[in-house]
Amino acid sequence: MAVGLRAAWDAAPPRLRQAAQDLAALRERDGVHLFGVRHHSPACAVAVAALIEEVRPAVVLVEGPEEYTRLLPALLDERTVPPVAVLSLAGDPADTAGGGARGAGFYPLARYSPEWVALRAGHALDAELAFVDSPWAARGPGEDDAAEHPTARTVLAERHLAHSRTVARLAERLGCRDHDELWDHLFEARETARLRDWRELADDVFAWAALARLDYEDEVLVADGSLDREARMSARVTEHAARAAGPVVVVTGAFHTLALVEALTGSEHGEAVVARRPAGGYGDLADAPAWLVRYDDERLDALRGYGAGMPTPGYYDRLWAAHHDAGGPAGAANGVLVDVGRGASTRGALVSVAQSQAAVEHAHRLAALRERPWPCRTDLLDAITSCYVKDPDDLDAAGDRPLGLAVAEVFAGRALGDVPPGGASPPLVEEARSRARALRLDVSDAVPRTVRLDARRRVAHRDRRRFLALCAFLELGFARRVSGPDHVAGRGLGLVLEEWEYAWTPLVEARLVELSHRGATLEAVAVALLDDARERAREERSSDAVARLVAQCVVVGVPERLPPLVALVRTTLDVDPSLASVVAGMRRLVGLWRARTELELGEHSEALLDLAEQGLATAAYLVPDLAAADEATQDDALASLVALRSLVRDLRDAGRGGTGSAAESVARALAHVREEDDASPAVRGALTAFAAVDDELDDEPSGDGLVTRVRAHLAPGADPVAATAFLGGVMRAAPDLLLHTPEMFEAVDDGLRGLEEDAFRAVLPDLRRAFTWLRPTETHRLAERVAARTGTSAAALDRHVGVTEDDLRAALLVERELVAVLERDGLGAWACGGAS
Repeated sequence: MAVGLRAAWDAAPPRLRQAAQDLAALRERDGVHLFGVRHHSPACAVAVAALIEEVRPAVVLVEGPEEYTRLLPALLDERTVPPVAVLSLAGDPADTAGGGARGAGFYPLARYSPEWVALRAGHALDAELAFVDSPWAARGPGEDDAAEHPTARTVLAERHLAHSRTVARLAERLGCRDHDELWDHLFEARETARLRDWRELADDVFAWAALARLDYEDEVLVADGSLDREARMSARVTEHAARAAGPVVVVTGAFHTLALVEALTGSEHGEAVVARRPAGGYGDLADAPAWLVRYDDERLDALRGYGAGMPTPGYYDRLWAAHHDAGGPAGAANGVLVDVGRGASTRGALVSVAQSQAAVEHAHRLAALRERPWPCRTDLLDAITSCYVKDPDDLDAAGDRPLGLAVAEVFAGRALGDVPPGGASPPLVEEARSRARALRLDVSDAVPRTVRLDARRRVAHRDRRRFLALCAFLELGFARRVSGPDHVAGRGLGLVLEEWEYAWTPLVEARLVELSHRGATLEAVAVALLDDARERAREERSSDAVARLVAQCVVVGVPERLPPLVALVRTTLDVDPSLASVVAGMRRLVGLWRARTELELGEHSEALLDLAEQGLATAAYLVPDLAAADEATQDDALASLVALRSLVRDLRDAGRGGTGSAAESVARALAHVREEDDASPAVRGALTAFAAVDDELDDEPSGDGLVTRVRAHLAPGADPVAATAFLGGVMRAAPDLLLHTPEMFEAVDDGLRGLEEDAFRAVLPDLRRAFTWLRPTETHRLAERVAARTGTSAAALDRHVGVTEDDLRAALLVERELVAVLERDGLGAWACGGAS
């Protein structure tokens, strides 16, 4: 049997005994029925329904920001199907100077939420309905754990009860693991008929929460805003009771009930609450933007980490239904275990009928041992662990284990609510949802799904890709590219198929609401955000940043914003000091031109090529700066050279590389740097390699070709650091030359062999890096040639040693000092292996 709490009143402090008497007096004398609940509790929902059915109130008041009252028509609409939530954005989202909204606040309602049941039952009796809590925007960060959860918070907070020392001690005394199991043990584990005796449950919940309330000082409750909220709630209850033509039912979180009782009855303990009421009262109900949005079980469960009520909504939804079914909660408990076993089996796990029967028997025996009339949530989970689990990781849903996924599906649930179209839901939300449906994207629940597209060859897929890219740009949290061509980032452009993952969650609707002030349609919002980004890019003087915006504009389908962006690219090219930025931006534009058909660029495609050619002229102007590259910047310089070469080739393929073109200007500038003696050796090496590939050098033995230049840089007496840098440039630009040009192989091998030992050791790290530009197969071929030249084989040289590079360096230093000592003592022959 569940333990009753009212028997504990004799040991309770006098304050609580008096409050219990005052609670009963309010109920019997004044017709004000304060019912403290735990949010999303089926037990409380059953009792609240019984209360309203019995007393037939004229007024039903519910905890919740009072601006939600205007949404009651939508909440009570027959087309509204829980789970749903009222969404608030604190602050003015349009106030960009002030940072806009500080986050979304959700007021979730499941079909078993006491607040939902109270509103529906009161509406059936034509009672006056209202929310009576402080406006959402008036609450401080401390009231909703904003620091921990800055983007999604619950309006219904229960962290005081979860963190109560009294509740923790009671849980320990009754053998419960936490406050959630304690709640089930004391309240959810009651027969339906007993729950319909609403007075018993209301008094017991009051005792539980009032004892927990005493753990908190008034200073704490002032700081977190509780007293201010209770001042408003108690004032609104007084106002409604004064003019009501019948009983008043007030449904709030149980933590507030003690404060409301004391404030409404004039107790000295209620003065701290009453004193916070403004002298002139609160006036009319607050009015602030709020919207009704769909909600889902996953979010309903995820929010509980910071006080959203009950865990595992799928389980409690079943428990609520069981109170209205002939089989009752005991039958529902059996169904949970059978469904988990069936769900695991359909995913590939081996769960037999015998195991399911054993799990049912195990759960009922655990419940009997723990003095519960049927298996509760923890009893079921314990039975699953004992009878279904074979491996420690079986319950890992994140790891896609069949049993873990089945448990998550049954206990957490997958329900996604629905709301009627109209004013309660912002137009932007309706547009996004209807467009997703029209494109055959499943938004019926919050389960992540994958869609594969071939936008290059299938016109219908282009509309899908454009919509998904638009949602990604708006940061809705709806769509994410998994693989395939990304024209904005400039990655994977050679791929044909692309894959997207999408899921419609309440956070998607929250983001759409937040963006509603930026435009009436998704495209209008995108244009506003692009305009903002264009103004920021104007200050950055980065051609690549603006070109990225051009790509974004094209991909999301707002080509009308291309002209101002194209104009900005032109002006930015005149002031961009970075060759890397110019080349990257122009390559991005050429990539868009290549995909002009699938991106449906139309008349804009040639304008992008014109821009790229102008960018090439700018690049020719910036090329001489590469000559000054030093050790710290030479890698970036080499990367820019390789990218510039690709850009020239791409423009030539597009028909923009003829005589007198910008490409010729680039070629002249590169040739000048290549022949400049003081230029960076690495840059000169890369340019020499390019010239060799393009047959621009004289490769005759008497000429100044690639091999001649390599030998000159690696000749005895040459600077080994500069020689290595030159070789590194050659390898970065055209690594295959070393394999396909025997004369160059000979020159490099002779040059490296001729280095002094100390010099070789000094440049060894740079040499290693230079050869990393070879592909694995090329590295193997090179190793074979080097081994053959030394009279051995690549396999013989391939030895793995368990020392680090630092270990090797330290050992070489020790060896050098030892050799020096031997030579000083006239034993140098020993160091060379000459001693016998």
